[in-house]
Amino acid sequence: MISHQERYDRWAPDYNQDVAERNYDGPQYIVNYLMELKDKGQIAIHPTPEFKVIDVGCGSGLVGQALRNQGYHHIDGTDLSQGMIGEAQKTGAYQTLIGWQDLNHPLPFFLQGQYDLTICCGVFALDFVKPESLKWLAEVTKPGGLVALSTKTTYYDTYDFEGYYKQLQTEGKIQLIDCRMNQPYLGAEADGHYWVFSVKAM
Repeated sequence: MISHQERYDRWAPDYNQDVAERNYDGPQYIVNYLMELKDKGQIAIHPTPEFKVIDVGCGSGLVGQALRNQGYHHIDGTDLSQGMIGEAQKTGAYQTLIGWQDLNHPLPFFLQGQYDLTICCGVFALDFVKPESLKWLAEVTKPGGLVALSTKTTYYDTYDFEGYYKQLQTEGKIQLIDCRMNQPYLGAEADGHYWVFSVKAM
């Protein structure tokens, strides 16, 4: 059985075409969702030169491209697959890309507390990461910054993601700002949940 890293390394050259054929809406949806919240004044994520974004599990760069189209320029990315990092590099959307990053473990210390917005689309899926990975996303986010992520509906139903994020809330580390349940993710199915948290202090 090959690892997730090997599978995505092999898939990287054909990934964008394959997911386009399957109507993978997650990356565009999560960015559109953030823009709607910004336009309503619920979050402040204005694309100034100083505003820093990290796309964790950036894959081939679909989220980075969508953010770049909205005027964001300081976007960094991490991914487990070096093959995917190579595809993301081709987009020109990212300033820095770091491969071999497994979100089942903390992200590198030099990223801690560096980002105004941490975004993670498509990683919280069955057999990829546990809910505890939310903590690693919060740790690279500045106090007062935001974490936006997707969870597959099957993931949410299988793991106690709700219980874990509420635990972090109780500990005063994050606060849920908004969520959208049963929204487009892949194909015609409403098989994704989308979440936006503010980070207090980790």
